[in-house]
Amino acid sequence: MSLLKSVFSKSSSAEQKEWRIIEPGVYSIKDAQDAYYHYLYPSNTQKPLSVPQKLVVNVVKGSLQKRAIRNRSVPRLPSVIPRLLRSLRDPDCSAKDYVDIINKDPVMSAAVLKLANSVYFNPIGARIDEIDTAVVKLGIDGLRSVLSAAVMQPIVQRESPYFSTAGKKMWQHSLCCAVACELIAEHRGMEKFRMYVMGLVHDIGKITVFSELCKQYKLNGNDVEPGYNAFVPLLKYMSPAVSYWVAKDWELPKEICKAIAEQVTLQKDAKLSPYGHVLYQANLVAETYVTLHKKNPSTAKTLLSQLDLPTDLYDKLDLLSREV
Repeated sequence: MSLLKSVFSKSSSAEQKEWRIIEPGVYSIKDAQDAYYHYLYPSNTQKPLSVPQKLVVNVVKGSLQKRAIRNRSVPRLPSVIPRLLRSLRDPDCSAKDYVDIINKDPVMSAAVLKLANSVYFNPIGARIDEIDTAVVKLGIDGLRSVLSAAVMQPIVQRESPYFSTAGKKMWQHSLCCAVACELIAEHRGMEKFRMYVMGLVHDIGKITVFSELCKQYKLNGNDVEPGYNAFVPLLKYMSPAVSYWVAKDWELPKEICKAIAEQVTLQKDAKLSPYGHVLYQANLVAETYVTLHKKNPSTAKTLLSQLDLPTDLYDKLDLLSREV
């Protein structure tokens, strides 16, 4: 907690409900986190760090606390995200307002169409091949979601010389967490799109720390490729704080910044804001989706029940990887 002092004050709103953390008995927060890190960075050995590797860790630990260095390490928040968030308050906003943005960028168009053709976003099953068709089929809510994901994917899914699948796995986790946030918000009768964006950006600290470690290890020319211990201890220690700092740098809504800050220390019976509690549960669901759901579906389903969540959440996350 020393990394993050007084990151948020108590809410002044009398309507702001506090939610208490209920930790599932079948699979703890620590169990889920440890399993997820082993999923991201599979390694047969956990060798101690060499002296040069220790120096790299210390350099990254110090540098990312400085905003000027973070600004060089983290891409800017795509301008379309604040625009989409503002559109929630604009009754005259139309899905067609975003068509020109998408059509000007072939890469973005392809990303939007790929997402739009997942069964989750396109349950009707008629394949979408044109952006204009996507506008009609998805509607404003669906287009907000796929466009947000399309512009965030390159920021989250970064290439790495080490653990080559880590970037793709982190992106899949971010998308699953966003959808889980959306579904939990819907379950509670809360505004969905802000929650969805929160899920997309919540792990930007993990991605940033990982990318900076990769860059520094490469610059220092380590003869032995860094393994699990060269990444995970610093990621566990620093990622939630960096996520908060970047969210503040990006000037995201205060509810999202506060929710991300609350993930720094998650303890049983601790009180969280409504956004913070949704993020806690959605992240836990997204982690267990890849570490527990396929291996032990009955335990995974019990976890959802203990969290008082819809028991079909994992089934809905499955739809993200299925194309029409």
